[in-house]
Amino acid sequence: MTSSGEKWVTDDTFKPIVVDRESDVLFVTRNLFQLHKKRRQLRAETTDLNYRLSVPFAPHLFGSGKTTFCRSYLELVQRFRETSLSSFASDPSRKEFLDKLREAVLLYVDMTELKPIDPIEERRNLEWAVYYLLYRFACKQKGLSLMSPQDAYKKIPPLPEFLLPELRKILGISSDQFLLVAFDEVGVLDTRGQYFDLEVNDEGRVFPYNDFFGIVRGLCKQDNVFFIVVGKSKGLSIKNYTASVSKVLLHFISLSPLNSSSIVEFLEKSHLEEQVHYRVCDILCSSTFSVNELAEALLEYTGGVPGLLTRAVNMLLNYVQTRGQPFGSKDECLSCMKEDGFRTVCSDPFVTRISTLDEDTRSLLDMLLMMALYRIPFNVNDRLNSGSYLFDAVTEMGLYRHPIDINTFQVLFPKVFIGIFEELTSLSLLERILLGSLNIEPVDCFFASKCRVFEGIVAMRLVWILSSKVRNEFRELLGRLSAIWKEMKLPINGPSPLHYMMSVSRGEARSESNKERKTYASNEWNEIIHGALGFDKVYIPKEANSYSPDIMFKLQSPVKLKFLMVGVACKGRWKSEGIGWSDIIEEAKKFLKPVYDQVLSQALEFYHCMLIIVSTKLALNVASELGNQSRCYTSGMRIGGNSFTIPPNCELVILCESDVEMLIDREILNGLERAFSTSDRPVLKNFGLGLVQRVRHSFLSWQ
Repeated sequence: MTSSGEKWVTDDTFKPIVVDRESDVLFVTRNLFQLHKKRRQLRAETTDLNYRLSVPFAPHLFGSGKTTFCRSYLELVQRFRETSLSSFASDPSRKEFLDKLREAVLLYVDMTELKPIDPIEERRNLEWAVYYLLYRFACKQKGLSLMSPQDAYKKIPPLPEFLLPELRKILGISSDQFLLVAFDEVGVLDTRGQYFDLEVNDEGRVFPYNDFFGIVRGLCKQDNVFFIVVGKSKGLSIKNYTASVSKVLLHFISLSPLNSSSIVEFLEKSHLEEQVHYRVCDILCSSTFSVNELAEALLEYTGGVPGLLTRAVNMLLNYVQTRGQPFGSKDECLSCMKEDGFRTVCSDPFVTRISTLDEDTRSLLDMLLMMALYRIPFNVNDRLNSGSYLFDAVTEMGLYRHPIDINTFQVLFPKVFIGIFEELTSLSLLERILLGSLNIEPVDCFFASKCRVFEGIVAMRLVWILSSKVRNEFRELLGRLSAIWKEMKLPINGPSPLHYMMSVSRGEARSESNKERKTYASNEWNEIIHGALGFDKVYIPKEANSYSPDIMFKLQSPVKLKFLMVGVACKGRWKSEGIGWSDIIEEAKKFLKPVYDQVLSQALEFYHCMLIIVSTKLALNVASELGNQSRCYTSGMRIGGNSFTIPPNCELVILCESDVEMLIDREILNGLERAFSTSDRPVLKNFGLGLVQRVRHSFLSWQ
């Protein structure tokens, strides 16, 4: 906790409510019902031996809401019984099960308290240690005194048929009443397993989770007992191993980060700790700052991760109550969350893993950052190598996964983490640029965006090209094509996309308030232009599905007051016909014309504008007119059969396909074509891990 004298204080001031867990509750309930229905098969009392125990499992990081979920699951069952669980209960047997589940008793067990237990001959017996832990937490839950381990061992031998009746007696529940056990922090077995004698596999190795879930399997043979297991762990490795060895199927509880509408519900239904009539949103919002805007600001910086969200809200509440007035606008709230102090305090308990990463895991940071920035989803079974899954690597790195569907995930990098990562002295230039790019990304459009790896690669290569002190062909090409480019100061100092480049995401927004539009409203687009290029008033028309350009940066002459505003339109087109004149003219009309009308026409001596078309494939008539060479069309020239005239002080550069390879080499382009031929939103498997690594190496080669 932060000192009360400091600006950002994390004291708990409100009581958060659990929201947006309907699908998770239904998922867990279905799994528990399967155990209830198939328990006889588990005990091998029937000839149907195909059933394997299914256990709901949440292998997530700190702050994902796993502890809150398992503690509040039975309460959520009550809350959703008339909504998301109503269809589940349409069958009589499921309704009977749900009625009994609503009367169940929860036993919460914190596995961090697992340790070897006397008597001495059983101190290395994991099963006895787990049994005694269950006994301890049952007594703790009812406020009863404990028997010593020796006495408990005499009274409760380590067999399920002795333990469970004793637990029911302590908890005051009958034998036909459901008992739900929630094991939390199961990840301690990574280190505590060494204290116990565990089963050795054929390779001479031990795997504590195999033994642990074997114990759970034994307990599940008894009637009316159920389990949920959560904790920070290498979940996929555990799932695959226990399925093959322990014959236990672990089903991942998604626990998705919250979206904007769920954050609104969170803010409207949560209230101050001791003043239940004061809602959180009423304390933080004013008449000029809506709860929807607050939700969008919190989503942008916390990514909707419940633990981060709760901590950020506590900090904002403490700040607002100390100064005695709510926020007046979204910008004011965002400016607070942008402060280094806010980010450091908010993210502090979440990023302890970063400082302890081993070299192999640490080396994955730039690839995971690229996947987050370029919107490359990955499949649950994607491997980094023969012994490591990407699913688990995200957890090891201290990042989050956002599920797109049951088997597909997106790397989530909350903005509030960026400051902590940037303080790492070992960061490479590539990692710093990727972090800087994520820092300016509008997270609002993060999750539903189509993959934009082509635009991303072009943007990153341009950062290097513009900042490199080494002679490079692409800069020289533009110097030959454009006299104004030749006058600009290059290289730029300190390759930071925050100052020089803005790559704009597309796609349907995750924010509920933005549901009706696929891209930014004009005022937000104007802010992007202003932030990236320093122009006060530039309005670029918003089309149905795209903006022009994808990338923007501004260059200045070293000897006189002259500026070049550069836009890059990336046309990742894999169709056989390629990019035609109509496409090129559309891009020019959306960028060159409004920039001329609104800026250049009033300041011709100072400002120039250039649009660069970077296409993966040109139409035959375009390539023919270019003579298969890159070409610059200057002021007054007509293109596309005289249908568009280049405005004064403007230039249009169309790169031929061979010159595009200065930005992206042919092998990468071929890989992108293969990926996008299968889907308009390819996952990592479509690209192939080798292609992503080749992209990474292409960046590193410029350092």
